[in-house]
Amino acid sequence: MNTITKKVLLFSLVFLVGCSSTTFIYNRIDFLLPWYLESYVDLNQEQRKNLNELLDPFFDWHREEELPKYAEIIGDLESLLDEKIELSSIESITYDVEQAWFRIEDEMILWVIPMTRDLSNDQIEEFLQTMQTKTLQSEKKYLSRNLQTYQNDNYKRIRKNLRRFIGGMNKDQLDLITTASQEMIRVDGQWINNRKALIENLKLILKRDDGWELALTNITHRDDLVSANYRKTYSHNIKVNERLFVEILNSRTEKQDKKLRSMLLRYKTDINNLIDQK
Repeated sequence: MNTITKKVLLFSLVFLVGCSSTTFIYNRIDFLLPWYLESYVDLNQEQRKNLNELLDPFFDWHREEELPKYAEIIGDLESLLDEKIELSSIESITYDVEQAWFRIEDEMILWVIPMTRDLSNDQIEEFLQTMQTKTLQSEKKYLSRNLQTYQNDNYKRIRKNLRRFIGGMNKDQLDLITTASQEMIRVDGQWINNRKALIENLKLILKRDDGWELALTNITHRDDLVSANYRKTYSHNIKVNERLFVEILNSRTEKQDKKLRSMLLRYKTDINNLIDQK
């Protein structure tokens, strides 16, 4: 993967995660990301070459179709800053960001399928075993936390993301983050269970019997294995974050407003530069 194309996707992920109010979407199918694949399975030289060739059409599509949409999302947010921000406006931007990620999922699967077709049975077994190992590691890391630690982790994550865009915050704003962190429903246990269900599904799909390619395309955001309770919890946490963002943005100081506008301009400039690169 050449430097420019990798930079395009890396930037896109940073942008989408930075604009998102939850990490649910992004950590569920990390194995679809091209540079993550080799952390799950050892590829030979020919497979690495094929991987790079398979990714070329994806990056062409992404530069031509998706990056301009990111610029539009930034423009939508910029247009909100001159007046009081309504919850419905943030909900609309959240929806656009999620849809942008879903489109990436759908396109990524186009290179995953031919790459998966080329993997040996031993490589498939290695891939699944690595997924199981990583899931067990996550289970030990996250489920050992008590509720207070979970809420503190939420607080630090949200504060870090907001600081990137508006800088330091006052006590009232930090109190808003504390309240939001406490209102969020714990989701790590559900995430682990969902990940385990995904692995079991992949075990069946990657036997590569008739129809496996169609089944593989349905492991992304259309996956019915994601429990209804998980979706409900995810939706609740999204709403908590959206309300928080409205309150923070409407209470921003002149200094914070200046930094926010500067960051948005920086993102937009980077996007336009990436669009122009060939």
